[in-house]
Amino acid sequence: MSEGQIELSFWVTNVDAKIEAFKNREAKAKNTFTLSEIDKAVAYKFIAQYHYLKDAKFFAKFCYGLFIDNVLVGCATYSNPQGIVAMKSWFGLENDNQDVLELSRLCMLPKLNGTNATSYLLGNSLRLLKSKQVKAVITLADDSRHVGSIYQVCNFKYYGLTDKKTDFYTADGRTNPRGQTKDIKGVWLPRTQKHRYCYTLDESLICLLKEQPKPNVGMINNYECCNQTNKVFDKRFKEWYSCPKCTNSISLLGGDENFLNSFSHESSIEAQK
Repeated sequence: MSEGQIELSFWVTNVDAKIEAFKNREAKAKNTFTLSEIDKAVAYKFIAQYHYLKDAKFFAKFCYGLFIDNVLVGCATYSNPQGIVAMKSWFGLENDNQDVLELSRLCMLPKLNGTNATSYLLGNSLRLLKSKQVKAVITLADDSRHVGSIYQVCNFKYYGLTDKKTDFYTADGRTNPRGQTKDIKGVWLPRTQKHRYCYTLDESLICLLKEQPKPNVGMINNYECCNQTNKVFDKRFKEWYSCPKCTNSISLLGGDENFLNSFSHESSIEAQK
């Protein structure tokens, strides 16, 4: 084993030992971790490896890393809010306003999931953002996955769920094309709703949304797109497609009567607006 390999092995072993000591409450977070702003490329690489969205594209404005010694074990990224109505509906601000950011990714080394290392990263990165003249941070939690417990722990205020919506997936692979869709082949599927949270760093900024009671752990919504068959049906044109939500693509499977009869009513769902 080379000198470099021995040094790497020492660092990994040392980090694992510190993680176990932290998880066993033998060491406090402030004595285990350090936090600093990190390069975007470093953040993207860590997130692609450990976040459930993998390498899904997003653009971060500020990135903060959680370290044990010199090893990155967690990452939080903050971006300009997505969606043309976000700033206007939340705060009455113009969309190009830079006072508000969105927590775009919060990701930990799997060994630290479920520990207060996550809240330590989030809470301390929020404090660092205040020095950047950021007035508030918003974030959304997919209601099919979780209720945003970590945001509740870090004293984010809760502003309810986003409106119920559906998405149109065209047969040629587009999503929500502009214009009328009545003559376009494809399927309508329910979109997951998002829990809305906000952490205010400057009390002079007022959120226009109505604060609501926080949801309880376990209040997860299930969305039926294809009942795990990977097939959805366009009732208008009487055609079956691969489920774009479950397979990440859409392709025509068939539309003749024999094909339709090969699936029971219980194992399929009519995907329509």
